[in-house]
Parts: sequence; structure tokens; C-alpha cells
Amino acid sequence: MTFVAPPWPEIFENGAERRQTLEEASLTYDRVREAYLDYGYSLVELPRLAVRERVGFVLRHLRRA
Repeated sequence: MTFVAPPWPEIFENGAERRQTLEEASLTYDRVREAYLDYGYSLVELPRLAVRERVGFVLRHLRRA
């Protein structure tokens, strides 16, 4: 199981560490996602929720695994 976090337009910001535009980040995400699937990974997309809720989401999935 691999957790993936697609670009989230509502909170996306560029900066010194993030030089990609939202469009570039979306294209990169699509390619990385395809590569994971091509290699047989099972993907779980993180929901667009507050950090605490995302942590709960991940922990629930890990407990089930």
C-alpha cells in the first residue's frame, strides 16, 4: 500500500522548495502515479482534509493492512 497526495489547488503555493507550478505538479503526480501502478503498487489517495484527519485516515488504513 502506497499513500499518494495529489496536488491540492486550494492550498498549493510556490516557494523556494516548491518551484513547480500547479500544472507542472499535476503532470508530475500523474506520471508518478502511473509508474507506481505499472510496477504493481496499490495506491491509496490521501483525502483533502485537515492534517489531523489525514493522519487518522492513514492510521486506519495501516491498522486494516
